[in-house]
Amino acid sequence: MLTPSSRFVRTAFVAALVATPAVAVGYGVWIHYTVPVETLKNFKAAIPVPDVKTARLAGAGDADLARFRSWFYARAAGMSDTGVRRFFLKRYPTPASFDAKAFKTFLMMNPEAQVMGVDSFEAVYRARLRADSIIDPTARYTPGQPVLLRAALEMGSVYPDIDRRNQDRLDRAADGSIVLTASGDTVPFDPMALNWGHLTGLSSQAWAHVALNHEKHSADPAVLALNPWNFVSDFGFPSDSVESYAEANAQLYTDLSYLAMLYGGPGSDMISYLFGGNAMHYIADVGNQIHTLQAGVKDIYTDATMQYYFSRLKTVFGLFGHTQTRNNIGIDILSNLHTLSEALFETELQTAIRQDSAGKKDSISAAMKGVLVGLRSGTDQFRRSLEAVVVPQQRKIWQPPYGSLIAGAVVDAGFEEGARIYRLTRTLAIPRLRKAGVRVDFDTIPASQIWSFVRSPSSADIRAALDTFNILEGNGLARVNVALNAWWTYYLINKQTSAARRSQLTDILITRLVVDRLNYLANAEARRQAYVELHGGLKR
Repeated sequence: MLTPSSRFVRTAFVAALVATPAVAVGYGVWIHYTVPVETLKNFKAAIPVPDVKTARLAGAGDADLARFRSWFYARAAGMSDTGVRRFFLKRYPTPASFDAKAFKTFLMMNPEAQVMGVDSFEAVYRARLRADSIIDPTARYTPGQPVLLRAALEMGSVYPDIDRRNQDRLDRAADGSIVLTASGDTVPFDPMALNWGHLTGLSSQAWAHVALNHEKHSADPAVLALNPWNFVSDFGFPSDSVESYAEANAQLYTDLSYLAMLYGGPGSDMISYLFGGNAMHYIADVGNQIHTLQAGVKDIYTDATMQYYFSRLKTVFGLFGHTQTRNNIGIDILSNLHTLSEALFETELQTAIRQDSAGKKDSISAAMKGVLVGLRSGTDQFRRSLEAVVVPQQRKIWQPPYGSLIAGAVVDAGFEEGARIYRLTRTLAIPRLRKAGVRVDFDTIPASQIWSFVRSPSSADIRAALDTFNILEGNGLARVNVALNAWWTYYLINKQTSAARRSQLTDILITRLVVDRLNYLANAEARRQAYVELHGGLKR
């Protein structure tokens, strides 16, 4: 390793629930698009700062993206730390070995994906048009043209979901073919991802967009009942600990954003803000409290068990009809509640922002008024908590890992609320969503139809539950406001770095990023070898 200078889940039912594709996206694309400007538009600082709403940048073209990658390689190949430099050059001996695909692999992406900020803009847009579900709310960018600062942040904030950079990471041979085990199984690039979702598809990106709290975790079902935020299982790949990577991605893109800014070459500002928007995406992901839980809450298991036995009795134990497995019933219920919670809150937030913009403040509920205040002003309580995390690190080193520190603080401030949101969503959902065989894809349902899946809001009890649901979701967005304002503050401070210190800062950031990525690649390789051994070796 480099430096800078009870294992399985107890039942297959729990394993299947954890593997549901519902855990793959933190917020809906519209919220990721909205968050950067809504949280930063009231930003104030003692130093002159660009207006995030109106400032314009020189744009970036495809050649500028390639030039930044070449500059990154040159700086990494010339790091002052000889040990780190030697390990980097062992893996990437020449600039040609660090092409766009190698760069994406280095950055924990699928090398076959077309990624905004790495690949040509046209290739990214062509790949998006072939995609099947996620809609891009940003305008199509013409490479090389001037662009609003806000647009660059918005693009950066939405594209980690849209371009599918974290999905379908399969191990590939030098010729690009997929590596198979002797038994014909596809080898994952990093088997750790299997503890969060499937090998391919939407849930295969979950590992990159979730984060666990920093308490002690356990796979004991009793923990799921009492403290579901601490229930963690290595159901997909045996490991001493289950790792999640939203914090690592927040740091990765923070360092990339700073480095692109320090690079200063053609298109550097836009590239920097694209990566900055990426960092904001992963920080916002963990602001959604349900993305700090691996397996939901015990109530879901109770519903699935009751539905399973009811179905068995109804069919006379399968003699007069098909009976869904308890696993599949549980997957459907968890998926329904998870995606309903995201779609419902997005609908509520869209409506409140639209009413607020139209001057119809009297039409906004008191709970949603509080959400808008939190989204735009933050929360002093979390501001103090974040300072307590970051300031001691600033006293120790010049450039602490701001991205991971901020994301980690967001996780630890809100993880217990994730369980409450699941339970409230269960209360709000119509009973049909908790029955055998029902699976609703809320990502494809218009906002106007979401309410048909919610119990009557005219009921006082349901209205109260919805208000509490919105307040909890608003707590998460208020923390995101504080987190992104803090991120923006540190970005602007680094932008003021004197010319005499820019080279030193660049070396610090490059070294840290390379150490983190090479350590990760080495660990992923070791996990692949273990996976292959568990599956009888490689196919000959």
